[in-house]
Amino acid sequence: MPSYESSRLAAIVMRTGKLFLQYGGDVSSVADTMKQICNTQPWVRNPECIVTPTSLLFSFKAGDQIITRICEVPQSGNNLQVIEAIHLFSEKAGDQTMEQMERSLDRIAAIQPWPRWVRVLASGFCSLGFGLFFGDPMDMPVIFFLGLGAGWILTARAHRIFLLLAASFFITAVPSLLHRWGLPINTEICCVANVPLMVPGMLIFNAIRDTINDKYQAGLQRTAEACLIGVAIAAGTGIAMWMLHV
Repeated sequence: MPSYESSRLAAIVMRTGKLFLQYGGDVSSVADTMKQICNTQPWVRNPECIVTPTSLLFSFKAGDQIITRICEVPQSGNNLQVIEAIHLFSEKAGDQTMEQMERSLDRIAAIQPWPRWVRVLASGFCSLGFGLFFGDPMDMPVIFFLGLGAGWILTARAHRIFLLLAASFFITAVPSLLHRWGLPINTEICCVANVPLMVPGMLIFNAIRDTINDKYQAGLQRTAEACLIGVAIAAGTGIAMWMLHV
């Protein structure tokens, strides 16, 4: 088997795993998908993968060669469109040539997230939906406004922890100030209705799934990240409450 063919397959497998992990895949699914792509070629033997939430390591045998690749994976958030596209790609990979697989990965990599204004508007409506469960009609405009503000903060380009601190500070400080200035709103409901925007639901789900699949290192790492996010939310809220009651 020519070395360029094995190197080409290695690049395809690594790119697939990196995209999958980068946009929210759990480590078990990423490893299974990488092995599935390897097994599309009849000359590949013994594919092995080691996946953590921030790194990939895999190898396979091709004739007398052992092909090994390793890379670091930056975290850029969740994108269910990319995850769905990779699932479809892996299902059809057995019927594709490597050139076709490369073009498919190019299309997946070109998938763009929703525009920022759409995500901000969706944040406002999500907060409004949570507020409808237990809020007073007088609170709805404030909840919607807070959702827009929190969404604008959370979609900015900065470290995730700092964004969570800023957003939780915002949704706590603004309703408290409005209430202090005489607006008849329930500050607790206005704040609580916006907290779900920051809860790391998919991260917690992946942590549980990785732990159930005996991937304890990944499960602990994701659990620690979820706890850190919880601390950031609590810290932003606590700082706002402390400043307003000093």
